[in-house]
Amino acid sequence: MVKRGNILAGGIFLLIGLCLLKVAMAPHEMLFADPNAMHIMTYPKILIFIWIGASVLYLLGPRDENDWYDFKKARIQLGKVLLCIVAYVFTFEYIGLFGSTLLFLLVFFWIMGYRNKLTVPVAVMVALLAWLSFEKLLGIPMPRPFFLALL
Repeated sequence: MVKRGNILAGGIFLLIGLCLLKVAMAPHEMLFADPNAMHIMTYPKILIFIWIGASVLYLLGPRDENDWYDFKKARIQLGKVLLCIVAYVFTFEYIGLFGSTLLFLLVFFWIMGYRNKLTVPVAVMVALLAWLSFEKLLGIPMPRPFFLALL
């Protein structure tokens, strides 16, 4: 039997997956002319199809009676995490990849209750790894912090 929590959470994830699929399937001018050829959006499309399939399975899958109650208890925490993600998206342009990723991870760890000696070093390492991956390894220019333009 499908529960209310399954319908709400599965529906939200399914809607997000369909929106992502619409963006991924949009034609890009810089891509190859052959739509069946491997190009930059092939891997994201595969992941999005897996996301949509998992959402449908979750939507229709059996759950116990406590799912809706657990979702109600966790909705404040979920809201905090979603606000953290929205803040990350908006700060990305102003403080750059490294700064916004570091800030996001520190706030996320604090919201989730991860408070020990490793949270700050892990956040710095992950932010540095993300910056190195995009800037140096892939050669993709990322936004620079606004205060570097003032120097």
